[in-house]
Amino acid sequence: ALVACSFGFRCPASSGLRARHGSMAVPGYEVAGFVETIMQMVPIAVASAIGMGACLVATRALFPTVAKESHDALAPSRRFFVSQCVVSGLHALVSGPAGTAVLQQLLFSDPPAYAACPAQPNLATVAAPPLAVWTCGFTCGYFVYDSIVMLVYPEFTRAELGNPALMCSLDPHTCRGHARSSQPHVSSHLLLAARRYGHHLISLLVWPYCIASGRAVVFVSFFLFTELTNIGQALFLVLNKGKMLPSLETPVGLVWALSFLGCRIVTIPWLLKAFAEAVVTSDCGMAPFDRALGAESDTLRHAHLPSPPIANTPRYSRHASVCRLAVPPQPRLTPPP
Repeated sequence: ALVACSFGFRCPASSGLRARHGSMAVPGYEVAGFVETIMQMVPIAVASAIGMGACLVATRALFPTVAKESHDALAPSRRFFVSQCVVSGLHALVSGPAGTAVLQQLLFSDPPAYAACPAQPNLATVAAPPLAVWTCGFTCGYFVYDSIVMLVYPEFTRAELGNPALMCSLDPHTCRGHARSSQPHVSSHLLLAARRYGHHLISLLVWPYCIASGRAVVFVSFFLFTELTNIGQALFLVLNKGKMLPSLETPVGLVWALSFLGCRIVTIPWLLKAFAEAVVTSDCGMAPFDRALGAESDTLRHAHLPSPPIANTPRYSRHASVCRLAVPPQPRLTPPP
């Protein structure tokens, strides 16, 4: 989930950025128009979604051959989940490094890609380099694929992605050891739907708009960069849920936790500082922060960006707990009498 706040950006009339032509993202790159950029992303997204689907089919077909013992020991929903983790890891292997390269271009190019406000382009209005267009299209294709899979296989999704502690309080039908109701509670369906599709749909709407309009591109690039952590997450879940190579489970989990800490937690102060500068400083080309309580639904737009850091902090705590549980218990030594 990203910057619905991007819709609050206001480019000064004198900046020449309203049509985006002539603005420079990375030195030497001429910015394309909004519709042209969207049309560049569409075939990339379609190809990405089809490719991810082909990877899922191939992974499910190869699973019983490559890891027959693990495959036979797992329930059908768990086999499907492990295959999905493989596809997610493949996506992260591409989008994570690509997003890192985009962020490096924007933040550390020589000469700099943007200047301090009120100069143009600045943090709020710097345009997207070509790699950002490609990476955004590729990742949006994955979001489309993942949403389709969750629609086509709802029983597997429900079995593997539900929050047991939360769902038990709403729907005993989903919990082991509880009385099974004849029909699941409607609240559980709503919560699961929001959990499954909410962040995908928001990103599918906001990210392409940001990239094509040259608004909040730095923030989109940051969240593409954080896909790096999903490499370790996918590998850990394949080992943990798939019951494979238990000796690697703990070190992989620790690497995953450290990557999550470095990419998503340590960077929170910089991210919020950059967001505050873009929102509070009207000279950046964005509506002043005091308009957040005014018209045009700016409250939602401005409040959306801080949500990933706020959500990532408790997520890191859960990741650390999972990794700690993966460490095999040590035998307790009894002192001699």
